[in-house]
Amino acid sequence: MLRFALPTMSVDRRFGIVASTLGLLFVALTSGLLVHQWGAYARADHALSHFQVFRATLLAMEKVSAERGPTNSALGEDVPIPAQRVAALRAARAESDARIAHLLGLLDSSHCDECSMEWAAAQRAHAELATARANIDQVIRVPLARRTDQVLEQAVVRMVEVIPQFAPITNASTKGVLDGDANALNCLMAARLAAVLREQAGLLGSRFTAALASRRKLTEAEQFAIERTRGGIDQLGALLRTRVMEDTALAHGAFVRMKRQYFGDGLAYVNRVRALASLPGGAVASTGEFAAQYVPLMRSIVEFRDEALTLAEEEVRSHRHAMLARLAGAAGILSALMCALGLGVWLFRRQVIQPFAEAALAIRAIAAGGPSADLPSNAYRGEIQELFDAVQVLKTNDLERTRLEQERQRLIAELRTMAETDSLTRLLNRRAFESRAQAACLYHDARAPYLALVMIDIDHFKRINDTYGHAAGDRALEHMADLCRDTWRKDDIVARIGGEEFAVLAGVRERAQALELVQCLRIRLAQASVPLERAEGFTMSASFGIAYAARADSPSIRSLLKRADRLLYQAKLAGRDRIEVEADDCSQP
Repeated sequence: MLRFALPTMSVDRRFGIVASTLGLLFVALTSGLLVHQWGAYARADHALSHFQVFRATLLAMEKVSAERGPTNSALGEDVPIPAQRVAALRAARAESDARIAHLLGLLDSSHCDECSMEWAAAQRAHAELATARANIDQVIRVPLARRTDQVLEQAVVRMVEVIPQFAPITNASTKGVLDGDANALNCLMAARLAAVLREQAGLLGSRFTAALASRRKLTEAEQFAIERTRGGIDQLGALLRTRVMEDTALAHGAFVRMKRQYFGDGLAYVNRVRALASLPGGAVASTGEFAAQYVPLMRSIVEFRDEALTLAEEEVRSHRHAMLARLAGAAGILSALMCALGLGVWLFRRQVIQPFAEAALAIRAIAAGGPSADLPSNAYRGEIQELFDAVQVLKTNDLERTRLEQERQRLIAELRTMAETDSLTRLLNRRAFESRAQAACLYHDARAPYLALVMIDIDHFKRINDTYGHAAGDRALEHMADLCRDTWRKDDIVARIGGEEFAVLAGVRERAQALELVQCLRIRLAQASVPLERAEGFTMSASFGIAYAARADSPSIRSLLKRADRLLYQAKLAGRDRIEVEADDCSQP
């Protein structure tokens, strides 16, 4: 019978192979844990860099917005412009340039490899600012009597249009911060809302520039623009109050001063100037006097923004330090475990494998009839549980990472929804409406070859607030939103674009179809009652303006809004609770 000689392998060698295999597996697991912790720290570190860009962007926006103060003062002075006005304007421009230069430095490719788009946006903003300044310089060289309202208004508008150029930078930096630290969301949003409030507050003051410079009465268009800007400021105030309620650290100090100084004294001063500027002779204040009184009252907004930025920075830095501590702790723990594993293998070989080999030798010696070998007297112990503890640490950290990733995705989705939705009515806001409506204007649909843009404004809304209270006013807005949702079709774009102002973009087969839908909404509004908690409900009416355009013409949403807004204004002047429809020959801008 043939016998096959099988290669034999000592127990000591087998143990070495098994120990080496387990050691490699342990290294792989611990390496994954270290890579995960390093990734968390890297994101937290990048979040701090993005925060620096976010803060620099808000500061640059503030200085550009603040530059409009001395600019408006100079626009209201006759030539030669007083030296102090010129000096103030130069100083404001220097501050704006310094802030933008600092922002460009942070976004430079040598400091940020992924900021090319944001750097280009900052460059565009700087270029547009330079163009607007050149236009201002050209205007103020003309005698005051020869500066027309159109020229003054255009000069102000070109300065105002610089601020939106910073939006891509704030959006990208906000996302970068939240990718690394989602807990900074509330303070970031509070700071951003305060920055927008500062811009809107400055824009409100700029609405008076043409009238004050010309020493005349405010026009209807200027009154309307002032009212719309004031409505935006009120909405921002409500959003800030919501943010403050979610974070008590924001509810003291600067927020209280902002409520008292700007929302109290500042808006009261604007109301007084507006009342005087509504009289036939206009307000007696010059643009310089207006700026001297109004601009200091806006500083409390900047103080609140800085406080929110400070809290956000503390959160981001604290999170970064925590991630660094976790990384160092994980590295230290894993190093200790590696040493423990080596020690365990050495002890296991000495206390288990070596005694087993000695026992085998002793047994063979007895079986062969030789002298008995001395048996080991050491106790046997195992260290295997330590490996499973290390695996459990890795699983726990992976589950925590998954939970944090899901929370981050939820917060990003919530932020995107908040950016596009009106918080009270849950309809689209103006920015989302314009974006989606412009896309709809470029979409050709043979079943609905025409577009109808409907502007809706609740009649005597202030009277509703004064009579029934602001809570009833909010219910009235919600009621209007519900009626719009029930009346308009799924494909129509419905939004709240102002205080009590709504807009709808609908695709229709013919012009009469849109008018039928508006008539239906008007009738339902007149028949329905807005319920009150402890009193009898009330009814309300609205005014409507309808503008049309053919899809084939690829119309501009801004043109449609302007025409529909003009028709809405005509409906208001004609007595309210009526519909003004654009004539066939007025469908183009």
